[in-house]
Amino acid sequence: MHPPITPELRFASLAESGANVFLTGPAGTGKSYNVDQFTEAHPDTEVTASTGIAALNVGGMTIHRWGGILIGPKPGGEFSDFFDFLARDKRRGIRAAFNRVRWAKRLVIDEISMLPGRLLDYLDYHCRQIRGVDLPFGGIQVISTGDFLQLPPVRTRPYHDYDWAFTSRAWADAGFRTVELKQIHRQQDPAFASALSSFRLGRIDAEVAALLKPRVAVFPDRDLTRLLTHNNAVTKWNDYCLGELPGEEWVREAETFGPDHQIAFLEKNLLTPRTLRLKVRAKVMFTVNRPDDGFVNGQTGTVIRLGRNSIDVSTGSQIVTAEPYTWFYDPHDQAGATFTQFPMRLAYGVTIHKAQGLSLDSAFVDIRAAREPGQGYVAISRVRTLEGLHLKDWPRGVFVSQRAIDFHSATAR
Repeated sequence: MHPPITPELRFASLAESGANVFLTGPAGTGKSYNVDQFTEAHPDTEVTASTGIAALNVGGMTIHRWGGILIGPKPGGEFSDFFDFLARDKRRGIRAAFNRVRWAKRLVIDEISMLPGRLLDYLDYHCRQIRGVDLPFGGIQVISTGDFLQLPPVRTRPYHDYDWAFTSRAWADAGFRTVELKQIHRQQDPAFASALSSFRLGRIDAEVAALLKPRVAVFPDRDLTRLLTHNNAVTKWNDYCLGELPGEEWVREAETFGPDHQIAFLEKNLLTPRTLRLKVRAKVMFTVNRPDDGFVNGQTGTVIRLGRNSIDVSTGSQIVTAEPYTWFYDPHDQAGATFTQFPMRLAYGVTIHKAQGLSLDSAFVDIRAAREPGQGYVAISRVRTLEGLHLKDWPRGVFVSQRAIDFHSATAR
């Protein structure tokens, strides 16, 4: 008797067959890892993501830049008008984008769940026109990843429904084969992992409440990382906590080189700030993976020494030394703008949006402050252990999208 085929093996088989695939699953199930395994076997695969943060995390470029798709007001309303406008705009690297689209065999779109459906339709039309092939995405195999039960696409107009990618014509035409990963690796406690899975689906039953409600902390430790919904709240909280520490403030400006718009992209999407302000005893979070140096992305520690060319941080189990790190606008060719800064940030507060993809030892979360579907789940699922989760209060319910729930129920296997 043959053993059952795991979702991981099913994904690998479908991807190798040339099918268009949507790889989904709860937070911490290894979606990025499985796609990385495929792209390592097929290095000619084009790797993109729906957002700048996700693109930097996967070492690719945004889907907008890859396809030469402009964001903002567009002339006319038809795809043909949009395409003609792109073809005439030589100042934005459109020629390079045309070549990428023309010769691509396989395309990865990470976090497709945050990509508006209208933009996916643009991309589909764009690829068909450039390649002269009337097939979905011009015949390019598309491997997409994401979770529609996490962060949604940005709404262009308040009070309107979200423009989910799965509602687009391109999604239907592409015939994406959905594979859902089940095994959660981030949380090793089965009860905690099960509670998070229920939370993801908007279900808070007595069992989930009994497990999570005791995690409400009325007076949380200031050193706990707070996951907040807005950038200004993060800035205010980090500034306040730093100001409460004794001693002189240490300031380091990032060294940047290259076109202003590329530098602006890096500055907006990196976890590391352009102006890094620290003090001895400040709590910091590392923003890159450097296991050989003793730290990984999302790991926190306490500053014990601030130098011109290095910073010593105690992680609790060891003292590690961090040196300036350089990010590239184009990580594959190490071309375009560069941004050099110490790979860390103050860790008292971080937005939920920028925390997506991180694994944290501990965090303080205000679920009631969530203003977008899936936001509360994204926040609490960053934390590895139940003991590391601290809640401001207990929510009456979970903000989820019923359309996303319905799509998940109809397609997940």
